[in-house]
Amino acid sequence: MSKSKEKVKARFFERLSAFIIDMLIVLVVSSLLSYPFTSSVSKENQEKLTTETQQIIDDYTNQKIDTKTYFAKASDISYDVARENGLSTIISIFVSCLYFIVFQFMNDGQTFGKKLFKIKVIKQSDEELTLNDMMFRSFIANSIIFDIMLLCITLFTGKDIYLYSVYIIQFIQYVIMFVSAIMILSRKDRKSIHDIIAKTEVVIA
Repeated sequence: MSKSKEKVKARFFERLSAFIIDMLIVLVVSSLLSYPFTSSVSKENQEKLTTETQQIIDDYTNQKIDTKTYFAKASDISYDVARENGLSTIISIFVSCLYFIVFQFMNDGQTFGKKLFKIKVIKQSDEELTLNDMMFRSFIANSIIFDIMLLCITLFTGKDIYLYSVYIIQFIQYVIMFVSAIMILSRKDRKSIHDIIAKTEVVIA
């Protein structure tokens, strides 16, 4: 009997809860690591962008600008914020790779969230889980590939390309997340898109 048949598949609630906890851990760690490098340099710029955002909202609310102008100015500020947060994004991607790929691989397919809910990632066959398996899976499951794409677009393209790219990439990201959730809920093997691509499954540890 194969390894996958001997294991009980993890349920959607368990996987979702573990995912939320893991994302919160990455967010907190990334914020703590980013703070010394960004707080003193970007505080003034962040305050400026916040003031500009509030001014645009006030102007739109008081009908001083139309909807087209509002979205144009809001998009410009969104681009400026993304570039301002470039270093924070790099640190966040680095932490995500260490946590979801390296740490999870070294911890036998478990993160802190998965360990809390007693679930783990395994190879669907009897083979051992490899670092490449974890990388392919995590790049999609934890949106690392989308974060890298957005970072590159932010740093190396202009404002117009950035704005259209953000809409497209985020749309694809949300579709994948939605479809994966439906797959876990509806499929007998409870596999999502990233499980199928990486040939993995999430089971009760």
